[in-house]
Amino acid sequence: MPTRFHDKHRRAKRASRRLQLAFWLSLLLAHLGYTSVFFLPLIGLVTLGKSPHPIIASGGVIGFLAMPVIISLVAALYPTSRILTAYHTMRRTLDAMTVDEQAASLGATPACPNNDPAERRYTNLIAELSLAADIDDPDAYVLRDDHSINAFALSDTNGDLALAVSQGALDNLSRDELQAVLAHEFGHIENGDPVLYNRLTAMLSCYYSNGGGRRGEEHLYTPEVRGGRQILRMTDDETNLITSSSILYLYGRLLQAAFARHREEMADARAVQYTRDSSALVGALKKAYALHTQGIHPRRSLLDRAHIYFIDYRRPGWRRLQTHPTLRERIKTWGGGNISGAELRAILSNIDACRNNRAAAPLQPIAPPPEPNPSYPPATYDRLLAAKLQPAPDDPVAALLAYFAYHSGAAYAELEKAALLPEAMQTACRRAYSTIEQSDPLQRLALIAYLSRAALNFNIATKRYLDPIIRRLIQHDGELSRYEHTAYLAWRATCIPDNNDDYRARETAIAYLYNYLAADDPDDPNPQSTYQRLLTKGPALSQAPAWQPLNTDTSASSLQLCRHGDTLRRLARPYRQTLYNSLTNYYRQKPQLTLKQAHLRFALQHLLMPQALSAGE
Repeated sequence: MPTRFHDKHRRAKRASRRLQLAFWLSLLLAHLGYTSVFFLPLIGLVTLGKSPHPIIASGGVIGFLAMPVIISLVAALYPTSRILTAYHTMRRTLDAMTVDEQAASLGATPACPNNDPAERRYTNLIAELSLAADIDDPDAYVLRDDHSINAFALSDTNGDLALAVSQGALDNLSRDELQAVLAHEFGHIENGDPVLYNRLTAMLSCYYSNGGGRRGEEHLYTPEVRGGRQILRMTDDETNLITSSSILYLYGRLLQAAFARHREEMADARAVQYTRDSSALVGALKKAYALHTQGIHPRRSLLDRAHIYFIDYRRPGWRRLQTHPTLRERIKTWGGGNISGAELRAILSNIDACRNNRAAAPLQPIAPPPEPNPSYPPATYDRLLAAKLQPAPDDPVAALLAYFAYHSGAAYAELEKAALLPEAMQTACRRAYSTIEQSDPLQRLALIAYLSRAALNFNIATKRYLDPIIRRLIQHDGELSRYEHTAYLAWRATCIPDNNDDYRARETAIAYLYNYLAADDPDDPNPQSTYQRLLTKGPALSQAPAWQPLNTDTSASSLQLCRHGDTLRRLARPYRQTLYNSLTNYYRQKPQLTLKQAHLRFALQHLLMPQALSAGE
């Protein structure tokens, strides 16, 4: 069936006009929402007084409600004005920026066609498409630190235009595929999207700046995860206001997704119209998908700018919150069908061949970046671990292997190539790995807690099957990171059955545990004193060894704790309970725990007193 481009454009343009009205409607609704937040407590305060009941004395109901309503409407002007201020501030900022300044702020640098054949091909394609579209040539930029496939178009108030493509697009796409990507961006330019996208960014900035700190959750591997802490530490007095802010944040996400998805579908259609062949666009999308599964990590974009990119690599999540159709959907839409594992390998092989022909650098999968190590109060972690994990993994076995794969220090493609993951489970493991990769670091703690409890319900055959695979994943890079170490401690709790060993025969293991705990706090001014205090809180040791300085970041010390962990797991339950209590009290007294310490705390608590998930969890 031929593509009906003009019908698609008319529908998308009508939807865009409706969505622009949605901002002002949301502002009105936000003001009414904030008014209700202030109104309800005021009514509560008024009714605390002993006012006469008979139709609220002589003033009637209207008279009774008039003053609280007026006060609430006036008070609600403050948060509403903050929304408008954020909107106008961002809009003025974007209006004042040239396309050069916008491109630089997004990490792009000018293309150098005289020095690089790939960039010369890129600028030549821009000239060809500009001639076909009858517009002036946009300035050409390159995202040199982004080795995925991506692009975006920009515009300023002077009418100047700019295009940027990632280094990965220049290195990995054929001429026709790169032309299709650029044609997609020219479709945005023809439809006036860069100007509208700047307006949308200004709208979103006011939603997200008033959205209860949620914006930080969209950034991986950055200190902005602190936003999550702000949510988790909210007091009861702030609940109503934060609920309103969270609704505003969600509304912004819905508006962004509804607006951007139509424009992306329209730009894809325009790209096919320009090139007269959908195979080039499909080829570019398939290569983007293959590189992403290979472990080529895209440059992370701000959430309020996610809609400007050719591809948004964030975890898909709920469909109504997606700024773009997923890569699989876009490939199917334009006749690419489903991608099999064999086709993925063929695409990657073709990419390597093309790079070799152009003398480009060899394609190297990138291992996940190091985890951040922020600090939060112990109560924050307690609430996180007590909450039900949503969404829970469909396949806990595959998710557990994917967790160890993620923290193995190697790219997923490298682990597959080394045959470290079961071939029959590779699809499920890859899907779980992608989810872990896109999740928040705090959520990864909740995930390993869920998986460790779920593993207690695995049968003996499954545990015996998984244990050597997990060991090989840990041993692959010769290093034992904190996250591998703690996950392995929790895993061993599922493999070793309850025993009745006397602690007096295991005093060395208990002393090493306390020594490790005291040494694991870099902010402790006197770890030796902490070690002695721990000894007095736990089982009485006949001959406790002296305190020894210990570097808990080394593989050797972590491996030693794993060995002693197996010993502690075999203690009789009353002794493990005593150790568990002393451990819990030790951590509870700390005002803050780093994420690494929180992982260790959970692993040790689970090792000593494991609790399986109930059937309903």
